[in-house]
Amino acid sequence: MDFFSTGLTLACLSLFLGLARRVRNRIAHRLPAPAVSAPRRGVFRSLAAGAADVLLLRRTLRTGPVRWSGHMLLVLGFLPLLVLHAMDGVVTRPLFPGYEPTLEPWQSARNVLGLTALAGLCLLAWHRRARLAGLSRLQDWALLGLLASILVSGFALEAVKIASPADFERMVQDYFPEAEGEELIALQAYWSAENGVRFERFLPVAPEILEQGRELHEDRCAGCHAPTATAFASRALADTLPAVPPRSLPPLFWHVHVGLSFLALALLPWGKFLHPLSTSANLLLRGGSRESAPPAAPVALDACTRCGQCSLHCSVAPSHRVLGNPDILPMDKLADLRSHLDGRLSAGEAAALAEGSHICTECLRCTEVCPAGIDLQDLWMASKRALSEEGRAGVDGEIRKRTAGEWARELSSRQLGKVGGTGSGLSDRAESFWGCVQCTTCTGVCPVVAVSTDPSRDLDLTPQQIMNFLRMGLKAQTLGARMVWSCTTCYKCQEHCPQGVPVADILYELRELGAGILRDKGGRS
Repeated sequence: MDFFSTGLTLACLSLFLGLARRVRNRIAHRLPAPAVSAPRRGVFRSLAAGAADVLLLRRTLRTGPVRWSGHMLLVLGFLPLLVLHAMDGVVTRPLFPGYEPTLEPWQSARNVLGLTALAGLCLLAWHRRARLAGLSRLQDWALLGLLASILVSGFALEAVKIASPADFERMVQDYFPEAEGEELIALQAYWSAENGVRFERFLPVAPEILEQGRELHEDRCAGCHAPTATAFASRALADTLPAVPPRSLPPLFWHVHVGLSFLALALLPWGKFLHPLSTSANLLLRGGSRESAPPAAPVALDACTRCGQCSLHCSVAPSHRVLGNPDILPMDKLADLRSHLDGRLSAGEAAALAEGSHICTECLRCTEVCPAGIDLQDLWMASKRALSEEGRAGVDGEIRKRTAGEWARELSSRQLGKVGGTGSGLSDRAESFWGCVQCTTCTGVCPVVAVSTDPSRDLDLTPQQIMNFLRMGLKAQTLGARMVWSCTTCYKCQEHCPQGVPVADILYELRELGAGILRDKGGRS
């Protein structure tokens, strides 16, 4: 088998094995189904909405014009190259009789599409470097680098083929074998002057010889070869070559370009490389809906593009900066959730995933902003249930096993500090919360309260009720309130308080105190 057949076979084998592994893992390791499914639209409306999300990248546009422009340029450039150029034998030739890659409009279109895709990659690389430097992993840069290498090697291959006398000689042997003497010199002179071929020997430039070469070209070559000037980017690159390209250079660049393409195909089902397919499938299955869509759930686990938007908008990102656990942020948490379902997490990594999952407040921000259409909210709720069933409920899970009143009785015997007592925290000093007038502004702007259908059941106490409990000296009753443990520290309550009460700081302090007491209790038991 030759290089092409061997490479294609190995790449397809890796592709099928990787896809089979993903399907097996998703079937064998399922998250619990969502409790409530959203009503589905009609089939045609759903398909139309999903197609609009895929083709127009509507969700990506919500994340900013730079990232949307980068993705659109990459899709508009790379996808036609893949279908019309890389697959020309099965797509372009059957559809367009007389197709030759060296004719117009294919030659110039190939250069336009390649530059379009490179411009998109540059925008995406700049955006990742500027906005996501601390959130990017090696695979994020590897994907961009591999695509850029394929495009650059394609331009380099075309450039050396333009300048190479070896390719010219092969063409003459195939289509004009009787050329010799003055005819061959005239044709060489014309191709050197008009098409940029580099020959080792000196060639005449007399007008009559170039005219003879032009006539020979029109008779024997023009049917398959447009002027290389139409391949404007590759021709410009060829003109910068300092000398005659070695005969081994075109085959070398061909092996590099084709080998990189096979590598991309082989890596497609592994890591992030699958997301062009899985993201499109997820968007089509979601049908433009922002609500839970059970059929999309298995695909959604693999649809993440690691764009970082969910992590940038995460309500509990301040906790990540304090605790340093990457699984607090949705992007890394989703990656480790997949690894957990596949059984590839160590004990320490599983503990970090459990902590990150239970810190999540289910505020819906990540789901709203996700350009891949992943219902992250549903995944977090399902993963929390699955982790709790495995005995990994975390501190937050332990808190939720009892009501605020039950925790108050549990903690009433402890020295928690009280107004006028020995405590030194914000929750112990009357001046911190005494200005609260129970206007409910903090409750009105709280995103945690906003996503709850029944705050008294889901949160036990609202922010202004916690301030009132502290004013009455009932600190123990506040520590177990789910509001304390669900607070995202977004500081909206504190920023909007007309009395300047440090509501968010107090809630954070209460949570730290409760976590410390719970840890001490666990250590003694």
